[in-house]
Amino acid sequence: MSTAPGGVRRSPVPLYSQIEQHLRERIASGELPPQTQIDSETEIASSFSVSRMTARKAIESLVREGLLFRSQGKGTFVNDRRISYGLSTQLSFSASMEARGHRVETTVVDASLQRAPAGVAHAMNVEPGSPVVGVRRIRCIDGSPAALHESWLPASLISVLDTDLTGSLNAAMTSLGRSVTIARDHVEAVEATPDVASALECELGAAVLRVRGVGINASGEIQRYTEAHYRGDRFSFALATGEPGDVQLQIKP
Repeated sequence: MSTAPGGVRRSPVPLYSQIEQHLRERIASGELPPQTQIDSETEIASSFSVSRMTARKAIESLVREGLLFRSQGKGTFVNDRRISYGLSTQLSFSASMEARGHRVETTVVDASLQRAPAGVAHAMNVEPGSPVVGVRRIRCIDGSPAALHESWLPASLISVLDTDLTGSLNAAMTSLGRSVTIARDHVEAVEATPDVASALECELGAAVLRVRGVGINASGEIQRYTEAHYRGDRFSFALATGEPGDVQLQIKP
């Protein structure tokens, strides 16, 4: 790594953030392409004249973000160009992707009052065939279909159909006084069905990540059930323990 840019210590931005930004810019410019090993904590600390703890904090932040990954006994490397996205369906897809510089477009395929299929009814604790609000959307990243989001809400939230559904569904729900405070999600790798393959423009049977979960309000009432499919060649999910919004992956029996 080249020496730290002049004036790095004169900035009011914390030192670890300056190192983090320096690495992020080198990755974004292609100077550090995917699979490239970055300098060690000791080398980075020496380049920036900081402690190893400060260097480690910067690296760990980029690892959590998905830009870097650690290989046991080998070092830290630049990740491939998959999109990193927090697992919780509370997180705004658009905000998360746009924050990383991606162009997001949403196509609302369907938004209507429907009869709850058996699986949806079970997840929402209602009788099969009960009226629910269904929202089906295809999310495109930089012009290419990347995710299929399907959500079902209680019929009492039918007014959500009058809101802009190309953005955050949770934000729309919050605007109607129906905030989601807890999300309980499960993720698994599955093969793309004809329906999913068509929506995501991928091959039938291609690997996709399926996230299913419910959104619950402060009173413990289910406000949303979501099934989301993400192209496996474009997404990875990050696990950050010991922080708010931790993600827990469960092994299926």
